[in-house]
Amino acid sequence: MQAGFWRGVIAALGMAVSLSAVANPDFILAREAYRNGDNRTVAEKAEALSRDPLGIYPRYWLLTRQVETATPEQMLPFLKYYQGAWLVEKLRSEWLAVLGRKGDWPLFRQQYALLLDTPSQDLRCYSYSARLQAGDSKVLAEARDTLWMTAKDLPSACNAILDSLQASSALTDADRWARLRLALLANAQGLARHLAGQLGRTVSASDLQALVANPAKYLDKVSTDSRLDRELAVFALVRLARTDVDGAAARLERLQLRLGDEPSAAAWQQLGLVASRKLDSRALEWMAKSDGRTGWTDEAIESRLRMALRAENWELVLRSIRQLSDAARQQRSWQYWEARALEVRKAAAGANKIFATLSLDDDYYGLLARDRLGPLMGPTTSAYSITDEDRRLASGHDGLQRALTLNRLGFRTEAVREWNWSIRGADDRLLLAAAEAANEAGWYDRAIYAADRTKRLHNYNLRYLAPYREVTRGYAQDLKLDEAWVYGLIRQESRFVAVARSSVGAGGLMQVMPATAQWVANRMGIKYHAGMVNEVGANVQLGTYYMKHVLESLSNQPVLATAGYNAGPGRARAWQPLDAPMEAAIYVESIPFFETRDYVKKVMANAVAYSMTFGENRLALTTRLGVIPPRNKQAVIDSSQMTGDETMQVASP
Repeated sequence: MQAGFWRGVIAALGMAVSLSAVANPDFILAREAYRNGDNRTVAEKAEALSRDPLGIYPRYWLLTRQVETATPEQMLPFLKYYQGAWLVEKLRSEWLAVLGRKGDWPLFRQQYALLLDTPSQDLRCYSYSARLQAGDSKVLAEARDTLWMTAKDLPSACNAILDSLQASSALTDADRWARLRLALLANAQGLARHLAGQLGRTVSASDLQALVANPAKYLDKVSTDSRLDRELAVFALVRLARTDVDGAAARLERLQLRLGDEPSAAAWQQLGLVASRKLDSRALEWMAKSDGRTGWTDEAIESRLRMALRAENWELVLRSIRQLSDAARQQRSWQYWEARALEVRKAAAGANKIFATLSLDDDYYGLLARDRLGPLMGPTTSAYSITDEDRRLASGHDGLQRALTLNRLGFRTEAVREWNWSIRGADDRLLLAAAEAANEAGWYDRAIYAADRTKRLHNYNLRYLAPYREVTRGYAQDLKLDEAWVYGLIRQESRFVAVARSSVGAGGLMQVMPATAQWVANRMGIKYHAGMVNEVGANVQLGTYYMKHVLESLSNQPVLATAGYNAGPGRARAWQPLDAPMEAAIYVESIPFFETRDYVKKVMANAVAYSMTFGENRLALTTRLGVIPPRNKQAVIDSSQMTGDETMQVASP
């Protein structure tokens, strides 16, 4: 364990070469030569590595340097010889980007058809141009459906197909107005001005900036004479709602007749969406004013759904689910809540049919569905024992062996990419053999990644690994924390990567922020130093103490504490019901941040699995979730304490 830990530390510090050179000097020298532009040495080492699993790398490095001018005769032998490898997909994608820029459409179409993974946005746009050049009559309608309705900047590779689309009859003025509204609501001012110009209207950059800076002032003198005026009024109302939703609603009441039916309905819908992100109960009332009068995206319907759940308006829940697109409606979350709504309707047969389908999986909704079906059900299959034949399959898989070798040498980025690519589409036996090999190498996150993907054959000891238990159990017991819950949280936070670091600076197994670590250390009377967050024992000691602190500050309710650990106790408390208790599953589903909502579901489902792994009496997920108490307005945390909102990363709604 210690050797693997320090290897990871050295890799994180960019010192992997010193550790790796003895193990594979030719690969190390080839890599350094590539970085230094020494193609001659790269070519020499490619020959020396011809029988090595890593021999593909120097050959790739040579070709990627030539990709701008390479001929098919140079590229195709490599692509054919290493067919199916991750670096083949990478090089083919690089070459396709060159072919697209050059407009070599016959060769582009040939190579594009050989891609194995979902292509990048650039390549998809080039593929539309290639199809248009070949006379595909359907391509413009497809490009409209996939490229048009976005406020995000598209890559330059999309310019040609967008120009062709805008010059065609496939795009209507209604499409332009719809995208103009989308651009305004996203505050994409440049795109909005461009689209207004296409529609023969003019709006200045200074006018838009003034509206954004002071929407209330703009609305005081708003005009609704033209279509563009009305769209700008809707935009101003939504901007005002970000800081003064009551003021925006009052102004909309006064303006709606002047705005007209559809724009006023769109404004009410947007105000409802703003309110729903704040869990304001008026969201449903405002959204209802737009029913049947403006378009509804899946995202808007899902926001209304979450508010309907909080209100336990089961008829609205059912109606909203049935308004979703087919793809959205098939999400396991909405399948589960559709069954719950059917239960309220006394349609037990329909509900149980959905629950039975969901229960075949062991995820959050599968566990909840089992609880609804009656007797507590265990895993649907017995644990699969990995055979010697399975192990031979894994040991003979070039991609997996490259990944394991790269990980052993300390090149984590390349190792993870090779690993993820290699198990894409693998069957259950290969997945579990790969997971076992990664676990034996101390590469816990990739072991879980593989074991998590099995469909029929499962091994829960690999799916729910419990390394460092000699450390974690002790701290959990000292603090009287549920060890299964602690492990469920660590699995979600870091997948047991001891040197994991998030984009906001959280580190270690329990992803503790430095400021939080220092605050906890001070509370515990421990001398703090910056490296503590990446020391297994110290990280778990600090993380479990903070976990206990959050739990106690949030009514000793583990769902609240889990949400608070991720998003901050203040936010977790703000999401509590005001006056009456709430079913915890409804609370979880209505969390307005996707990251936190997903996090809580996975941590709590993990806890169920770990309790079984540890041989404990299995507690049903529904029981673990419990009930969320109404908000206690007297319970506050000293604002000087670093307890969450300042320390945890939260995704946008």
